[in-house]
Amino acid sequence: MTAVSPASESLAASRLKPRMLAAYGQIALPLAIADLPLVIYLTAFYADLGVGLQAMAWVLLIARLADFLIDPAIGMASDRSGAWSIGRRKGWVVLGVPVMMLGTYMLFFAVPGVSAGYMLGWLVVFYLGWTMVQIPYGAWGAEISGDYHERTRVTGWRTFFAFIGILIATLAPVITGGEPGKPGGLTPVMNGLGMWVIILLPLSALLIWRFVPDRQPRHAGAELSWLAGMKLAAKNGPFMRILIATTIGRIGAAINSTVIIWFFVFALGLGVSAGLPVLVYLLAAVFGVPVWVALGNRFSKHNALIVAVLSSLAAFAFLLIVPQGNVGLACVIMLLAGLGGGAAATLGLSIAGDVIDLDELRARRSRAGLLVAFWNMGSKFADAIGGFLALMILSYFGFDAKSLSNTPDAIWGLTLTYILVPWPFFLASVVLLWKFPITRERQARIRRLVERRAARATAAAE
Repeated sequence: MTAVSPASESLAASRLKPRMLAAYGQIALPLAIADLPLVIYLTAFYADLGVGLQAMAWVLLIARLADFLIDPAIGMASDRSGAWSIGRRKGWVVLGVPVMMLGTYMLFFAVPGVSAGYMLGWLVVFYLGWTMVQIPYGAWGAEISGDYHERTRVTGWRTFFAFIGILIATLAPVITGGEPGKPGGLTPVMNGLGMWVIILLPLSALLIWRFVPDRQPRHAGAELSWLAGMKLAAKNGPFMRILIATTIGRIGAAINSTVIIWFFVFALGLGVSAGLPVLVYLLAAVFGVPVWVALGNRFSKHNALIVAVLSSLAAFAFLLIVPQGNVGLACVIMLLAGLGGGAAATLGLSIAGDVIDLDELRARRSRAGLLVAFWNMGSKFADAIGGFLALMILSYFGFDAKSLSNTPDAIWGLTLTYILVPWPFFLASVVLLWKFPITRERQARIRRLVERRAARATAAAE
């Protein structure tokens, strides 16, 4: 009888325990608390501190693109860190946490008068720590289970905790009293969220280190060089397709999120109620996660994701007819848009795990870290381009984030940027997702071949 390694058994289609899934997913909470302010509040915060829109556009672009050399290096190092007694994924998470905490403190506790250079330098430090945590964490999740449906449960728990973190970050203006236009601006918000990250991140790292097993690498073939690995990944058609689709879609999301606070404050004139539609959107996204997990399991993941994107896009379009100051109608529309908001994080990451299996079959070894690094590179490229485009468009239309009397042209530019400019990116991502080739049946066949080969290699070594 062929022997099966413990690593193979861990990847069987058995149902994962909720305690382990919760332990894996919970670190996404402080990560989301750290990430949302950089997506939504950062530009408004540093505008209040005196950094200009054009300068910020270049800062965001340079800081994100600087990671293009760092991401694959950390991804490959994570894949090859099997000798670490602490675990090859766990070790990188532990190393990345203090770096990310330092970047968080310096970014979130900045004071008036800081320069664009200050913002750039500490963004780079923050993103370095983020990469050291996020890439091994993502690869770790792809390796917890090889089952098509269990992968969706893994990403579902992760997304659930992420949206709880997003919810906390969204409520921060209500809790701290900080808002655009007030004397303190967003300083209380950023300070409060920064403190939460610094407290929660090491505690979450301790929980995931204690309760989540870290799969050791299986070497079924010769070590691939970096160049050979890149070429092999480029030939993985399904991986490249989902990578390009999500990257393009995320450009649209980055454009949208860069200006979201300004849109509800200035374009819809909601003033102190501007955060309420955003809160409704995020609550709907949290409650939508189990719905998309179920739909992804009942139908195919990519079809469920297409439905989510198109439904959210249609809902956003109705913001064009919301009268000034009508917070109730804005909340209803954001509720409908938010129902699809949790699908991309849940189903997209699950699909990524499925195509990583195909790479493992071809490369004869697990390279989840490297492929997750490519995934992160796509996300960072999208955030850089999306943020850059959004701020440059606003600058072109003459929008002034510190003025309470922007011109009609500036307000139209803000509306255009928030609602209409993202459309082509979202629609292009839908086209790429159409008839995606990795179905439940094909993924099961790929996983069986991977497991069978691993079992043979284990038997031959004994």
